[in-house]
Amino acid sequence: MQKRATGVAIYYFREADKQDGGKCLLCEGQMIQVGLATHDWKAVEDGASELAMQVQDPKQQAIAHHYLGLGLMNEGLDRHKDELLARAHDEFAKAIALYPHFAETIFDDGKALANLRRDDEAKPQFEKFVSMAPEGGFQRWRAQQFIRKPELARAHLAPEFGLVTVDGQRVTPEAVAGKVVLVYFWATKCDECLRGLPHLREIAKKFQNQPFVILSLNVDNSEAAWQSFLKKNDVPGLQYRDGFNGPIAQAFGVLVEFQQNVQNPIAGVWTTSASYREMVPSTFTIDSEGVLQFEKISDSSLDARLQELVNRASGQTAGK
Repeated sequence: MQKRATGVAIYYFREADKQDGGKCLLCEGQMIQVGLATHDWKAVEDGASELAMQVQDPKQQAIAHHYLGLGLMNEGLDRHKDELLARAHDEFAKAIALYPHFAETIFDDGKALANLRRDDEAKPQFEKFVSMAPEGGFQRWRAQQFIRKPELARAHLAPEFGLVTVDGQRVTPEAVAGKVVLVYFWATKCDECLRGLPHLREIAKKFQNQPFVILSLNVDNSEAAWQSFLKKNDVPGLQYRDGFNGPIAQAFGVLVEFQQNVQNPIAGVWTTSASYREMVPSTFTIDSEGVLQFEKISDSSLDARLQELVNRASGQTAGK
């Protein structure tokens, strides 16, 4: 439903831009922003292409070429098309030539080059970005990872996130680096989620005192219901309530679907109900280097995969 609404919005921005002879900067900007939010890379590319032809200021032109490169790079990654990645690199190069201090473009150019397996060219871009970016930033930390191991720039990595658990621990990708993280999105009224808790407890016991963390992310609307459940039940791991369709679930790509039910409990009397449901349980692993993998808590092979990841993490710690 949300995807259809944003598709309609992009259509009207396109039409308004056409009516203005392709000179509606606001329309083009909105196409880019909506396209980025919904992963409609064609909308990003169309809006950025039009914008690049309209603006005169070099910095604004650089921004337009950066967005065009971003659209091409993401489309290339989705479609596994090197020619799109090469075009993305060309657009990033144009942006950097116009505005050499555009740090974000330098970082994205490094990613495009790394995904083209041009690691010798990617590494200097990441090094340049690190020299420009402020201390403590997430992208700066990622770039340092890519300098040490360029193939990580080609991996599906955990998104940027940050939270403080009920016991006051700050959890970020940087804070759990070197450990294996099992991320479990769940709800107190989700029967399938609750059926997964015994297995979660077994996993917690099996990997205690090892480089392993369970991150238990609740999606309840009600904090009181969540707190009450925690008091009455043994839910392993670090506890945090993200809320319904919360920012962390969105970052991890946990979907929300529209459900409509039609019932006829009494002959001749029909009732309908509609609701949104977050797709839980949703389970992910993050390995010691930040690589993200979708899992199923009910999968009998999950323990073996976790053991392999934990063994690798333990070996990396011993080797330091």
